[in-house]
Amino acid sequence: MMKIAPHRTGAVGLVTPKQTPDTARATATTAGGPAQQTQLSPELGMLQQARQRLDALPDVDMDKVTQLREALARNELVLDMDALSQAIVELHRRS
Repeated sequence: MMKIAPHRTGAVGLVTPKQTPDTARATATTAGGPAQQTQLSPELGMLQQARQRLDALPDVDMDKVTQLREALARNELVLDMDALSQAIVELHRRS
């Protein structure tokens, strides 16, 4: 299981060139103006890379869907009706 822990508590955003010389660069266009170079914090660059990788993944894990369908067909999945009904009740309490 993956544990997610923050490595810093500050906001992720723009930094000035003198703060971090090796930050990622992005081109930003202003309304009606020329393109400008903007330096981004390393964290924001990492977030953008992670987002691109996530966007490349399929929305549904079809291998898992196939495994579940096969298990259902073989009657290998046990359905706990008490747990299911409790989960439904809890879902409606939160909404």
